[in-house]
Amino acid sequence: MQEFVSFGLQGALIRQLAWLPQGYDLVPEGTVMTAGRLRSVMLALEEAAGSYVLVKLGRHLALKEQAPVLTMLRYGGSPELIVERWRRLESYSHARGRTEFATTSRSLTLHRGTVRGQAPSRVENLLLHGFIVGLLEAIGVEGITSVILPSHGSAVTMVRNGKLVKVRDFAGRGLRWRISWQSFVPVSQGYPFMANMPGTAPSAVAGRPVVRKLVAMLENDVGRGWTIDDVARDMETSARTLQRRLQAANTRFSDLLRLTRVREACRLISGTDLSIGEIGYWCGFTDNAHFSRDFRRLVGMPPSVYREASLGHAGLTRA
Repeated sequence: MQEFVSFGLQGALIRQLAWLPQGYDLVPEGTVMTAGRLRSVMLALEEAAGSYVLVKLGRHLALKEQAPVLTMLRYGGSPELIVERWRRLESYSHARGRTEFATTSRSLTLHRGTVRGQAPSRVENLLLHGFIVGLLEAIGVEGITSVILPSHGSAVTMVRNGKLVKVRDFAGRGLRWRISWQSFVPVSQGYPFMANMPGTAPSAVAGRPVVRKLVAMLENDVGRGWTIDDVARDMETSARTLQRRLQAANTRFSDLLRLTRVREACRLISGTDLSIGEIGYWCGFTDNAHFSRDFRRLVGMPPSVYREASLGHAGLTRA
């Protein structure tokens, strides 16, 4: 459960756990929380209150908490982007579990697998089940019904038309489930973390309108897994035409995407208290090594050194 014990989700999960009558005493003060310890707590909660309570907990976590990683997961989202960002978080946090998915216009089918060892436990899957439902509701998805799809036997309904079903127990791990909905009206959100741009950040490419328009689009959702096909479609042109226009401006899509992400990382390093790992994830990098490599290439120093230099320049010291 590494993805739930990193990036601020551990503290957020414990806060939500404390609101459950059955969960208040499961995490004594001073407990050192690891992935294994968190899994044990979730097992105890399921035994005390039933399987549905884990779905309820994950849903509340996604809807109620304001950890930066949750802001990223919810920002500018569509159902497909929600799951894509979750998958990147699994990779970034080196989680054992991996989530594959398929989409239609009004449904998501998710399947939990693994990169090593045993498949994710049932409590992990139930927690994530509710978490994805909550994220979808946070971006404007309404009338959700979610069912667990076991390898044998009938489907198990966990949420029906937006209301939790009090399922006490069911067979299997809950590795595969389908979430469908009645409507989706995206919630309008302004871009968060409007820190001032430090003067030492790499400069944006000026010049031709196509470059300025493309950079503005990337800046509006820097954590999205952009492809040139995505931006070409949004700019109402073809990927091949866009490539030619960028080549005429002496740049490439990959270079502009890297520059935009590093510029935003500079802003957040200098203007927020987010950790380096949170910033790397926020800015769309696949892992810390990828983040550090691209940052060093453009700025000339690792992100951690840049933060120390920014603090020193501002006359600040660490507590």
